[in-house]
This record gives sequence, structure tokens and C-alpha cells, in this order.
Amino acid sequence: MDQKPAIKVLQVGDFPPPAGGVATHVEELFRAVRASGGDSQVLDIGKGQLPADGVQAAGSMPSFAARLAAKAARGYRIHLHTNGANPKSWLLAQACAAAGRLSGGAMITLHSGLGPAWLSENPARRTAARAVLSQYRNVIAVSGQIREALEECGVRDAVVLPAFSSASVKPGAAPQGLKELRASTALLYCAMIAPRPEYGEEILLEAFAGVRAQLPHAKLALYGPGSETVRAEGVQGFGELQRPQALALMAACEVFVRPTLADGDSVSVREAIALGRIVVATAVGTRPPQARLVAVGDATALSNGLISAAHEASPARTITEPDSLSQILSLYGFTDDRCAASAVS
Repeated sequence: MDQKPAIKVLQVGDFPPPAGGVATHVEELFRAVRASGGDSQVLDIGKGQLPADGVQAAGSMPSFAARLAAKAARGYRIHLHTNGANPKSWLLAQACAAAGRLSGGAMITLHSGLGPAWLSENPARRTAARAVLSQYRNVIAVSGQIREALEECGVRDAVVLPAFSSASVKPGAAPQGLKELRASTALLYCAMIAPRPEYGEEILLEAFAGVRAQLPHAKLALYGPGSETVRAEGVQGFGELQRPQALALMAACEVFVRPTLADGDSVSVREAIALGRIVVATAVGTRPPQARLVAVGDATALSNGLISAAHEASPARTITEPDSLSQILSLYGFTDDRCAASAVS
């Protein structure tokens, strides 16, 4: 009896390193497809572009186009992960949509909380987005805000699926220096930053200075690109961490902070909640109900929220929302049994 051909999926997006929400999700899906018995590959368009088993660097634009077309011609289902917040993103979306026609249709996930504002600035952008997305078999938004923006473009069939799976939240070895930092304080805050304005680093540091004025023993652990260069009283930066190390850092703190000025549906916020941490986050994008929300761009409000959180007990580790991983696998064509097997692998 002939075996059913393996489902073949090509993820097009950032792949670690560096780590981050999109890269984490791409790696998660890449491994889940393999665990489900499929043929899983990645075309890495991120800054790292380090070839690994099943991962191919996109390279130059001509190299990317040739590799994308070759995979599509071999029957790989194309799943693009992009921000939807600049012209390059939509040119990439058009290229993947065209390639998808060779393999039965492509999927796209739009990740960035900056996308809705960018689309709203110009009617021509919304028209172009509608034309591009009409070529996709499945359109996924990581938040309701992004889906609403797509509806304003005339895209009615987008579904909301957070780029997160609780099954993969498994802390690894602690990064160097964490043990000593943890021993030095009874109140440890943690945040992820990156060298872009929307991550709210300046507001976070101003807010934490306010925390230290009332709680001088408090410490703040930062991770993410550039965090190792931050110099502020009570702050220690750990630099870019692999996901298991970042989760170990997160698990060691009392309060996780998300001070962003714009957001989609933050993976790190969901990770912290899954680890049973108190989460204080700005009221932007999509936030799970367990997060304590403060006004965006307001250092005083953030400082007050952090001080209040210091006096609260850590919540029980609970996940109240369905895991999106099995839903995405089902869109690829996997059965429920195989989806379930991959989720626990």
C-alpha cells in the first residue's frame, strides 16, 4: 500500500539567532512540522541568516527569489511571516504569493503592531494590501487589532492566532550572572528590549528609577540585543539570549515588564504568564487578561504599576486560551492526532 506523501512546509521568516517573537514562532512551527512527520524547511530572511539543518539563508534578493521558486516547484507550502509595516514587507508578500501558486497556495502571518498605523496612513497602501492578500489561501493576524486593520483594507477572511504555544515554554540553563543577581535582591524585575524606539527602553529606565526611589533594593534584569550596554543603577543587561536562557531569566523574576509603545501580540508576555509571573504591560496591541495594564508612553504610570505589582502574590500558572499551534498545523493539512503529538514533543 502506497504511503501518503509527506506534507512539505517552507517557513519564510526570521530564524534565531537573534531571538525574538517572530523568530521564536518560526522555529516553533519548523520543529512542530517535523515532529508531525512532515518535511519542514526554513528560508531565513532575518539578520542572522546562519544555515543549519533544514534552514537556508535567503541571501541576496536574486538568491532569495531562486530559492523560493525552487521550493515552491518542489511542492512546499509557503508560509510567510512578516510585519506588514513597510513597502519591503509587502513586496516580500507579493513574491511569496506568486511562489505559492506553484504549490497550491500560500499562507501569511502578519506580526507587527506597527502594521495597522502604517496601513491607515494612505489609501493606496490599503488597496495594495488587499490585492496582495487576495492571493493567499490563508491570512493570519496575531492580534485582533491587526485583523481590524485588514478588514479596513477589505480583507474579510483573516483569522486571529497568537504566535505562541505554551507547550514550548521550557526554561533552560540560567545565563551567566543570574544566580548572583537573584541572590542580591528579593525583588527582581525583568524585561526584553531591542534597539528600536517602540520597545520603550527610555521610558522603562525612567520608570525603574522611580521604583528604586521607593524600593531601593529592587533590581532589573534586561535581555535582548544591546541590553548588555545599558548602564543604570540597579540594572543588569544579559545581552542576546537563546530562548531557553531567556525563559530561565524570566522564570527567576517576580515581575515581567513589557513597556512597548506599539505591539502585536507579544510572545514574551504570554511566556511570562505561562511561567506564572506577574506581568505589567502597556495597554497597546493585544494583551492576555492576566496582564496588569498601564498607559502607554507614561513613565509615571509604569513606575506606579511596577511598585503595585511588587506587593502582589505571583498568580497560579494557568493557560486559559487555546493553543494556536495545532490550529496552524491543521491548516497545513495535518490531522488532529498528529497535531497533538507535535504539541507535546
